[in-house]
Amino acid sequence: METLNDVRNARDHSRTIRLLTILTILFFGTLAIGTYAGGIFLRESIKEERRILAEGRLSTFGKALRTIFEVSIQGGETLSAALADGTDMSHFERATAAYLATAPWTQAVILQRPGQPPLVLPQSARQAVLSLPLPPKGNTGQQFFGPYTLPDGQKGLIYRIGADNDVIELVIGFRSVLEAVGLLELAKSTLFSVEIDGMDKAEAIAGNANLNAADTVNFSTQIGNAKWTIRILPDPLDEGPNNWSRIFLMIAGIVVLAFLTPFLALIILLRARLRDNRHIQQSMMAIDNLSRHLDVALNASNIGLWEHDLDSGEQIWDDQILKIYGIEGWGNFHTFEEWRSFLHPDDRARMKRFSWKDTGDTGFRQEYRIITPDGVEKSIRSAGNAFRDADGRRKYVGVNWDVSADKEQQKALTEAKARAEAQNAELENARLQMEKFALEDPLTGVANRRHFEKKLEAAQTGGTLREGTKLVLIDLDGFKTLNDTMGHVFGDDVLRFAANIFTEKLGPDDFLARTGGDEFVVLMPPQSDVDAFADSLANAFAKTVEIDGRACRVGISIGIAVVDAEPVSASDLLVKADLALYDAKNRGRGRTVHYTHDLMAQTFELKRLEDDLQEGLERGEITAFYQPIFDSRTFEVVGVEALARWRHPQRGLMEPKMFIDVAEKLSLLHRIDEIVFAKTLDVLGRCEAEGIALPTLSVNVSAQRLQDPSLLQQLKAVKLPPGKFHFELLESIPFDDSDNALLKVVNEIRKTGIGIDLDDFGSGYASLVGLTQVRPDRLKIAGQLIEPIVRSPESLVIVETIAKIAESFEIEVICEGVLSAQHRDKLDAIGCHFQQGYFFCRPMDEAQIVRYLARCPR
Repeated sequence: METLNDVRNARDHSRTIRLLTILTILFFGTLAIGTYAGGIFLRESIKEERRILAEGRLSTFGKALRTIFEVSIQGGETLSAALADGTDMSHFERATAAYLATAPWTQAVILQRPGQPPLVLPQSARQAVLSLPLPPKGNTGQQFFGPYTLPDGQKGLIYRIGADNDVIELVIGFRSVLEAVGLLELAKSTLFSVEIDGMDKAEAIAGNANLNAADTVNFSTQIGNAKWTIRILPDPLDEGPNNWSRIFLMIAGIVVLAFLTPFLALIILLRARLRDNRHIQQSMMAIDNLSRHLDVALNASNIGLWEHDLDSGEQIWDDQILKIYGIEGWGNFHTFEEWRSFLHPDDRARMKRFSWKDTGDTGFRQEYRIITPDGVEKSIRSAGNAFRDADGRRKYVGVNWDVSADKEQQKALTEAKARAEAQNAELENARLQMEKFALEDPLTGVANRRHFEKKLEAAQTGGTLREGTKLVLIDLDGFKTLNDTMGHVFGDDVLRFAANIFTEKLGPDDFLARTGGDEFVVLMPPQSDVDAFADSLANAFAKTVEIDGRACRVGISIGIAVVDAEPVSASDLLVKADLALYDAKNRGRGRTVHYTHDLMAQTFELKRLEDDLQEGLERGEITAFYQPIFDSRTFEVVGVEALARWRHPQRGLMEPKMFIDVAEKLSLLHRIDEIVFAKTLDVLGRCEAEGIALPTLSVNVSAQRLQDPSLLQQLKAVKLPPGKFHFELLESIPFDDSDNALLKVVNEIRKTGIGIDLDDFGSGYASLVGLTQVRPDRLKIAGQLIEPIVRSPESLVIVETIAKIAESFEIEVICEGVLSAQHRDKLDAIGCHFQQGYFFCRPMDEAQIVRYLARCPR
């Protein structure tokens, strides 16, 4: 029994041990399970707390990031406005320097202008920035490009703003952005990426690219064409209660130190709490650092922050807004109505219609004016966005800019722009006026040579003119003589008078231009009637005209060339018209000539005559012949006229009418006059040496000779015998003006003892007024008036009238061109006894005239 009791006792002890063991196992199992469950709960609580903390930080970082890029976009718009409104690049450069000083995340500003190299500010970054693969120039909208790897190794974007034809680009460095936002210190637990429109996927630009999206807290925002994403990994829990190795060690410690487990768990929890507090403190320090950076940026940009509670209507203004509104020290809490009281009266009504609730969850942008308590008016630009705080309350957060200086500058730029536009308008008017002057003849008001050449060039198609196109060249006959004798002022009046007549006769599509001194040209289309135009001009200039109160006769010569079926260039047509005009002048002026193919040969012949005349003067081929003047009653020689002759090597002896026009055109008349005068002096000297009694000697004098400043000196040096020498003035020289310079020369010549004759009276410009001005010693009536008197009583009356007028002025009359006895008798009958012509004697050379005079009765 004892043994059985012992066995039972022993069995009972084993049961107790088993029970205690079971109870102990149950205790520690329950304790372990409770501890494990508590650990899981604690880990999840801490993890959720840290995720919420990370979300709060991420929201702050995202808002700061968006603010920075909005500041950059606003800065780009400010630079664009400065470029558009500036009159020079210095204004743009000052605006760029101000922007770079307030936006440290912007590495450089690039200005690209058409046809100019890019301008990079600051200049020190030019080489590095231009080495980047800049975006194509075709994209001129406001958008981001990149990302790129900048020369300093960091990633960056280029923000482009179009300004008319110019492009402004901001080079933004991400490292500087992260530093400004405060993410640079959290690079290991943060991923910063961007996705530009057109990219296949977002590209990581900073931070830890190996973060798992499922473990991170994410924030995305769209700025322009770029989507920005920030991922933050909450603080790790490697040392927390969910470390399984630590849990197993905990279980072993519980087995050993069951009663110490609660205290150990408490210590562990306290350590985790302290660690979390330390991480929170570090995060708060990072947020504070970011806040300070943001304050610096806002203060530098003169930007203030505000927050508005939609439910309570309460607003929070930062110190910068208080400074802008001129209420520093008034406190940071205000109301919407209090803000409205600062508004300018003209803007208050508009803002009364504005309701915060009307904006919904979207942002807004406004500009208005305020009146500070000091009475200062300021212009404010405000922008804001809606958000919900941690309590779910709907609020607005935004910024205010004081843009008063910008408005004043914009006003000044607008005024400067208006002044510049006015100056440009004046310059444009001046340019048009200068262009008009450049294409218009200032004397006559018609087109000038340059305008004509442009018109003629424009009339060509493929280098030729249309068939039927006409070109008319007009030349005023004797204008040079008229201009020289009557003065340049009168000559200008003649040119204006002629231009007015030409303009009146033009057709609606005709074009008139003055191309030279007295040369005009008319370009006519095929439909114009050139013959009718030429006839109307001939009729207009066929009669005496009155210019500036003086009557005179102005003749014109016209040359016409027409494009026929054969293609003709403008230059060829001009040559043809010139040939026709040249022929018209050579035929005796006052004519209209159409170009024909025969004119070319005639022109070559005339050109050869010009060359021969100049060479003949050099070779001494010009000589003098002499024709006596008779008293028809006694056949006594009362005078001798020296006449120019040209001994041409091939053509023989040529009279002046065959070369005098060529000589006048080449300005050689004065040389011919000098030669004839010298040879007449030789005759005078020879007759005196041989004892031959001489009557008066006369030589022709042209206007060119009278204009020779050395003429009077030459005459005084010769010392001619008084009363033995006469100058015959061509009747084509006008002397109607008492102030005529040539008239003064004539009076000086008369003082030297030389008589003055008026030659060819009735065939040119002579008038009774001119006759009274010159008061010649002798008047020679032109042969054109003498020749018809034998068959025309009227002509005889004209000659008799001229003779009586001369007699009333006590002027001797000599009749030229007496060809027959009938002419002699008719003239004798009216008392004109001094006669000259082929009826009496033909012109003789020097030897012949000396012999003739030697045997003539005196």
